[in-house]
Amino acid sequence: MTLGLTMALDQLTLRATQRAEYLADSLAARAGSTEAAVGLTDRLLVAHSAESALLREANAGQVVRGKRAARTEAWRGLWERLAAHMDSIPEGEHERQRRLGALRGHSVDSTHPPTHLRRASLLAGAPVPAAVHAEAGRQAAIAAELAASRERLARLALQL
Repeated sequence: MTLGLTMALDQLTLRATQRAEYLADSLAARAGSTEAAVGLTDRLLVAHSAESALLREANAGQVVRGKRAARTEAWRGLWERLAAHMDSIPEGEHERQRRLGALRGHSVDSTHPPTHLRRASLLAGAPVPAAVHAEAGRQAAIAAELAASRERLARLALQL
């Protein structure tokens, strides 16, 4: 009975949940620009590549068991290496993943609308410039505040 009621509620709220995702995408475009929001949907389609890169990093850290110093410092620069890896994915691969995602109905999870429809919705209107801009000093302060968390997460990701 409880499971059935939960499933019914999920179905009833699914439409509202998906509408909320489109609204969130619209707000993201207004805050960071349409181009940035569309870029994020493209990154979602190649997220598996980020996972593979992190697995390679973790495996490489395990291989250098005898070199303790190198292994304990493997987390340094992890996020920069991951960003460089993601930036190196060619546009042709992004386009291939967009077509494949549309064909297969890729979405982040069962409550999100298909990624290709989210992307199309963002591109349907006039491009919006970013409303939020952070000057260099503020970006540096944010980076400093997050440094310990970035390190902890990098170590956790590599299991060091």
